Amino acid sequence: MQIARSNITPFWLLLIGLFLILVSKSLLTEGMFLDGVLYASISRNMAYALGSFWNPYYTQTIGTVFHSHPPLALGLEALAFKALGDHWWVEKAYSVLMFLLSGLLISLIWKRTTNNIRWAWLPLLFWLAMPLVTWCAANNMLENTMSVFVLLSVYMMIVGYQRNHKIWLILASLALLLAFLSKGFTGLFPLAFPILYCAFDKKRRWIQGPIDSLILVISLAVFAGIMFLVFPQSLPYLKDYIQLQVIGGGLHETTVSTRFYIVFSLLQQLIAPFVIALALVICKAKNKVNNKVFEFPLDKGWFCIFLILGLLGVLPIMVSVKQRDFYMLAALPFFALACGHITLSGLTLWLPKMTPRFRKWSTLGASCIVLLGVVLNVVHFGKYGRDEALIEEVKHRITESGENNTIEISSEEYTHWAKHAYFMRYGKISLSPTQ
Repeated sequence: MQIARSNITPFWLLLIGLFLILVSKSLLTEGMFLDGVLYASISRNMAYALGSFWNPYYTQTIGTVFHSHPPLALGLEALAFKALGDHWWVEKAYSVLMFLLSGLLISLIWKRTTNNIRWAWLPLLFWLAMPLVTWCAANNMLENTMSVFVLLSVYMMIVGYQRNHKIWLILASLALLLAFLSKGFTGLFPLAFPILYCAFDKKRRWIQGPIDSLILVISLAVFAGIMFLVFPQSLPYLKDYIQLQVIGGGLHETTVSTRFYIVFSLLQQLIAPFVIALALVICKAKNKVNNKVFEFPLDKGWFCIFLILGLLGVLPIMVSVKQRDFYMLAALPFFALACGHITLSGLTLWLPKMTPRFRKWSTLGASCIVLLGVVLNVVHFGKYGRDEALIEEVKHRITESGENNTIEISSEEYTHWAKHAYFMRYGKISLSPTQ
């Protein structure tokens, strides 16, 4: 028996309202995390013929050739600047678009694994409960784009297994190449998905998993080879990237005191989802109702697949002592999907018992949360979310500089890297130290 549609409406409204509230102070305001401003500057430059896809340009004094990250996310964001113009909100619009596409793909994966997309609000709620997700959505991180292609690759592999067509496996390898070209090696962990899927699917032999993963790797290598032939400049670009970021940064640069930093950070992200999931599991255990109106079958296989896949997206980061929280962004949707699968059957025990009056008031309450989120975003629109004093200083000095495209600053100021980013983003001005 299908549950009434009105039972689900409050949760979708709650999801939208919570997102709007969580990003209200950072989404439609000026100022971002340094990396986000830097990426926006490079993408805007690329859109206006300052640099190119395989030779991104940052400033005349720093990064005249920017090979520190793969170029795909920067190139896609450059298309946003071409389409929308050079406005301060373009990078945030692009960032939110990637967030929404990730949410859509989470929903499609959920549909494939539960046969009901209307309940996709559940994994999306777990996903939204992780603070890093909304922070990245408002700060223009490259991981936002990489997450889209990571999720797309997993979705394609699930479709391929359900339809028994290897072509989907080949397409998934192309999506993984695009994930790599967005942010690098942290986007390749879904290569292990076939091994996990075949290990937990009783209808398949376990040996098929390693074989399919090998097909993924070979296909990925073939697509990369085609790219090197069609775009010869891509090979030296990626060599520079590996030398600068992977070897130079990943092996020699230290940003954390312990390799377990990324694990501790993951546990912090999972506190809220874990509490929600635990509460729902306890509710199910205490529920003695035998006449169940509606229930999805609990598939422990999918829970294990997504949980292990998420861990594979996080734990390898421990190899390096150069770690940032946002490196694991693409793995978080799989923890959300795992939480969704372990709690779904519990939810379906008590949601059908919602009275019409309770549904009415819960819908009204959720609508009020959406309205509050809209109001907060409107109130904060155009204000400063961070770096207000710095941005005001930059705008003032840009006005004074006239048509100069390079200005001198003191040696102390020159190492203030956010100044370089904001001067380029707002005025296309490079900074040089006073001689």
